[in-house]
Amino acid sequence: MHTHTNKSDGENLPEKVLNIYEKMGYTFLVITDHGIISDPDEYNTKLILFSGIEADCKGARHACIINMSKNNIIYSPEHSHQKLIDENINKGSIVVLNHPDWELKEHYPIDELYSLHNYHGIEIYNSVIERLSGTPLSSAKWDKLLSEGKKILGFANQDSHKQGDYLDCCNVVRIKNVTKKDIFESLITGNFHCYYGVEIIDVGRNGNEIFIKTKNAKLIRFIGFGGIVLKKIKSNEARIKFADDTVYRYIRIECLGVGEKISWTQPFFRE
Repeated sequence: MHTHTNKSDGENLPEKVLNIYEKMGYTFLVITDHGIISDPDEYNTKLILFSGIEADCKGARHACIINMSKNNIIYSPEHSHQKLIDENINKGSIVVLNHPDWELKEHYPIDELYSLHNYHGIEIYNSVIERLSGTPLSSAKWDKLLSEGKKILGFANQDSHKQGDYLDCCNVVRIKNVTKKDIFESLITGNFHCYYGVEIIDVGRNGNEIFIKTKNAKLIRFIGFGGIVLKKIKSNEARIKFADDTVYRYIRIECLGVGEKISWTQPFFRE
């Protein structure tokens, strides 16, 4: 959902990028070059492609805009950040604010994330930042936003530019049919999880109880209000119940595996 080619600051031709992800076994992809709206109709590939762009908001902040159709993405480098979000939301796009903790001077200070509204989510992990300054992980900001009542999604993206960036950090959708429409609906409604090495077999909610089952997690953490760890268990599956306490306003799950393997669920809200 965040990929670059040599049409902007990437190293490879779009056709080569598509070939790489095909061979890696991906189902869908979004080319999000800087300032250029990608057109899936230009390419012959087995991948399901969406239109996308990494929008530069007056040269300062970056956001990915994703849509089923190129004609439904609106972009002008002169748009204010909020106008960019609002106009694309009105066109049915997915809007994700990118790499909040890129660079030593963080790309998105928390006060700015608080002040913006209507966006779908933020990148909670951006793997290209592993080789750049700053930190790839932004789950602390996610918890601050969720704790302020912003019901936003978390996305895990590669932001790939060159060889070495093509990893398995991605978003795994939960769909009945492998169609462009079903994938987009899954993403825009939050029916997916963020994957970086731990395979989630099932996750869901039965009334007041949240459950998860994984293939290879060694530790499961249930995170609540303010980033508090509500429960942790050394297992590949676990359950937790909402309680009548402030810290249970929402619950999200982190699944940790061997080494640096990790996956994240979307948050579940008590109300």
